[in-house]
Amino acid sequence: MQCFFNLPAPSFARTRDGKMNRGIIYVMWNELFPELVKIGTTSGSTSKDVEKRRKELSCGENMPQPFEAKFAICVNNYQKIESIIHKGLAKLRHNPHREFFKLSVDEAINLLSGYVISGGAVEIPIKNSFLPEEKKAIQKMRKRSSTITFKSLGLPVGTTLVFAAAPHLKVKTGNDSRHVILPDGKPTTLSIAARLFRNQTDPKNGVKGLPDGAKDFMYKDKTLWELSLENQRANIKA
Repeated sequence: MQCFFNLPAPSFARTRDGKMNRGIIYVMWNELFPELVKIGTTSGSTSKDVEKRRKELSCGENMPQPFEAKFAICVNNYQKIESIIHKGLAKLRHNPHREFFKLSVDEAINLLSGYVISGGAVEIPIKNSFLPEEKKAIQKMRKRSSTITFKSLGLPVGTTLVFAAAPHLKVKTGNDSRHVILPDGKPTTLSIAARLFRNQTDPKNGVKGLPDGAKDFMYKDKTLWELSLENQRANIKA
């Protein structure tokens, strides 16, 4: 992982009554905004405290998709540590008034793991206890991702799509659904094209399954998955 900044040394500050100023720093993720992670704090020191915060975030009236807790640590002087982390990630902050950063989940987890490795924090087990309606929302979202079509994205037949991992590899949409035309003129599906290009660019990868394809191909610098998410967000706002 890229090192964004030097981790501050563990702090052992206490409150005025002598109690240790200890709390949680967490990583939350929402499938509706897959390119962002939320790094925030909450009081407490257990899995239940993390889950309580996850539910609070998910219950907002403008948040139709539930958050998922991905990682959490219990650390001394947690609010100051969070402030230092946010400052170090300032260039990756999506909105100066929100705790969302343009990081992958793995990058965020690796960042906070540094405190555990240094002995300055304790990892908290993650237990996402989704409500029935939250499970339905997650299933509905994932079902949509498997049914993305060119027609739903407003891409006419003949539109050029670029393979994200190797921009020199391109296909053209062959119909309104998910069929494309390879550079040699052969028709195939978006998923098979993704598998072929993945194995072509990285033969050692040995991809056996069929990748979705929507996250592998781009149109105007955005993956088809990202375009689909934009449409869903627009419908929610409407």
